[in-house]
Amino acid sequence: MQAIYKIEGMTCQGCADNIQNGLNNQSFVSKANVSLEESKLTIEADSDIDINSLNSIVGTLGNYKLRPNKTNIFSEVINYFTSKKPIVIALSIVILSSLAMQTSDETFNLNKWFMSYMGIFFIIFSFLKLLNVSGFSMTFKRYDLISKIIPGYANSYPFIELALGIIFLTQTESILIYANVLTLIFMISQTIGIIRSLSKSEQIQCACMGSAVDVPLSSLTVVENIIMIAMATYMIIQFI
Repeated sequence: MQAIYKIEGMTCQGCADNIQNGLNNQSFVSKANVSLEESKLTIEADSDIDINSLNSIVGTLGNYKLRPNKTNIFSEVINYFTSKKPIVIALSIVILSSLAMQTSDETFNLNKWFMSYMGIFFIIFSFLKLLNVSGFSMTFKRYDLISKIIPGYANSYPFIELALGIIFLTQTESILIYANVLTLIFMISQTIGIIRSLSKSEQIQCACMGSAVDVPLSSLTVVENIIMIAMATYMIIQFI
């Protein structure tokens, strides 16, 4: 008999492995598989599966809880973004802050908003990386293409992001074109690496949040980078 449940309380791959190993050690369980990305448990057992019994088991492993796997699309969307809460909060702050900077102008200026967005984005995410540069670089090297080619690039990247953030916020016109070109190159490198890792189902922490926040790579990270690629491309075209 097979059953699928949603899991609440997981924050990292260690949580997923803990639950999976704990259930696989039970005599009545034939096979248990836990997906961190989908917050899902797929379990096969020789007898009827009781969710209350399973919750009693996973409850001893940590602050976890199983619930029925409902196909409500709205609930799935909410659960997805809840599991990516740190990135969602960071991006929300970037969007709101960059829009707030436009309120003093009589008309909305798309170019200024893009520069404000990119500046605040780099400042916030560089701060998270600078909390532990060595921890960030170890994860970053696992998927970023440039980091795999240029020694020392991963360790210097948080400082490069900080510099880019300052350039975009101060709107230093003489070097904005170069800042946008670098942004385009960096984001393309990261996006390709992330897509490759996701296609291989690799469980890698998202380096964009630094090592202090444990969030796995996901499609949301790809969207986040594509937005930056689109903005940088638009700004480069404007300069040309």
